[in-house]
Amino acid sequence: MRVRVFWYFHFQVHTEASLIKMGFPTHLLNGPLTPCLCHLEKASLEKITADGYFCPQCNSKYCELPVTCQVCGLTLVKAPHLARSYYHLFPLPAFTETLLERSICVGCQSIVTEKVYSCPKCTQHFCLDCDLYIHETLHNCPGCL
Repeated sequence: MRVRVFWYFHFQVHTEASLIKMGFPTHLLNGPLTPCLCHLEKASLEKITADGYFCPQCNSKYCELPVTCQVCGLTLVKAPHLARSYYHLFPLPAFTETLLERSICVGCQSIVTEKVYSCPKCTQHFCLDCDLYIHETLHNCPGCL
């Protein structure tokens, strides 16, 4: 029991967090007529609107997202922005080239006689075209799902 408690606290103390504080602003369509902070320097009358995204921390107005709030420094995003950036934050590991005389690709069900690529997690075999499609478009291994 002592070893477990020591191990837990030992790694908790020495673990370094790398978190980014983000805000999810509210979008108001019928707010007061005000300029947004992203176009404040331009002093353009066409950017004085009633709608905009308001920072949840300091209530500053912006017309587009994602943006870093100029007043409080909070990163303002919408949930779809995080969903689209997920695969950039956690990329799929590269498949390993495996030497096999013959295999069937799990992705397209074709017989592969040349280079075969294997997922390091599920060890399923893929052809070169499916490997490229998985890493560039899907960002998820079909064998692992």
